[in-house]
Amino acid sequence: MQVPRARRRSASERSAAVFDALRNLLLEHPWGDVTLEAVARDAGVSRQTLYNAFGSRYGLAQAYALALADALCDLIAVTIAEHADDPRAGLEAALTLYLETSVQDPLIQRVRSGDAHHDLVRVVTTDAAPLLGRVAERFEEVVRSTWPVVPAERAQVLARTLARIAVSYVTMPPEHDEPPAALAAGLAALLAPTID
Repeated sequence: MQVPRARRRSASERSAAVFDALRNLLLEHPWGDVTLEAVARDAGVSRQTLYNAFGSRYGLAQAYALALADALCDLIAVTIAEHADDPRAGLEAALTLYLETSVQDPLIQRVRSGDAHHDLVRVVTTDAAPLLGRVAERFEEVVRSTWPVVPAERAQVLARTLARIAVSYVTMPPEHDEPPAALAAGLAALLAPTID
């Protein structure tokens, strides 16, 4: 009897395994101590596979940040869709979700605590253009699909503004330990008239 060969993982499955491995390593070690060899071992891929997919540790950090942004945008899209009839409530719920959820990620925790390697800080500061672009594009899709009456140029401006707000809270936590719900309510009150 022939033993069936194990199914090969798709590229997206390999990437998910790599990002899970990286996240788990970041929970225990600073970025400077995380090696591609350790990520590859824990993800069950070769080091060459990592180099082929990401190019370098910095490339891996950028890809991880984009994957995290996509995951958060998916959650935000669902939350906003649940409040399609009330833009202010939708924005408030989405911003609260973002502020409460994003801080749980080890990469964001390290950046906020000042315990981040300069590679991680660059991803969300000087080299943040790809991240901002991705988040703005995703937010614009959500705004236009949830509230199609919003003019395209307004949807774009709102999406870019939300993207910049989101990334700014990665590098700098809210002032005076303001609770996420209170901060989200204030931002939603400011931004909702764009949709109304």
